[in-house]
Amino acid sequence: MATTRKQGRPKSEEKNSLILNAASCLFLKDGFANTSMDTVAKASGVSKQTVYSHFESKDTLFQAAITSKCRSYQLDTQQLIEASSGALSFCECMTKVGAQFVRLLQDKEAVAMFRVIIAEAVNNAHVATLFYQAGPLASLATLSDVVEQYGQGKLTKARAHELALDFCSLLKGEFHTMMLCGIQAPMEEQDIEPYVARAVEKVNLLFTHYMSQAK
Repeated sequence: MATTRKQGRPKSEEKNSLILNAASCLFLKDGFANTSMDTVAKASGVSKQTVYSHFESKDTLFQAAITSKCRSYQLDTQQLIEASSGALSFCECMTKVGAQFVRLLQDKEAVAMFRVIIAEAVNNAHVATLFYQAGPLASLATLSDVVEQYGQGKLTKARAHELALDFCSLLKGEFHTMMLCGIQAPMEEQDIEPYVARAVEKVNLLFTHYMSQAK
């Protein structure tokens, strides 16, 4: 997951947001290779030095942009942990997380970024690695931690990771591939809940089975 340098005053946070927004737009429009810290500085209306004071490299900035998108759908570490530490049952938590995950999958910018990464990955595997680390891998690791927490010591990290991976795979299904190919329209809001419910039902059966084995 990307890290940013220390932020202080609200003004600094505002510039951080301006830089992130400008960078996100440029990465989508021009791709990773053709986006420079200079162009990000110009687009965000700050100096190049200011950009570097917030993000030490283009890699860091790119990963921060991906993390920011995940956070906007409540799929960052702290938000997921808070959801699992409250009064929500395992199924309720997975339903909440699953619905947000599907919304992220069909977010226009997220789909566009995925396509950019696929196109650039042929000649630049590094950018694909950055994207995977900040997006899919980070989200999967966080969800694994949440599942392990619900296991209350009865699930190993490996088993929790397996369940998290199964859940994400169920949510993606053929839907995500078709979305990336442009032959699947985004789900209507009223269709998301029943779609997620089917994935939750299946992963809950596995979760219950593994928990019973651990007794």
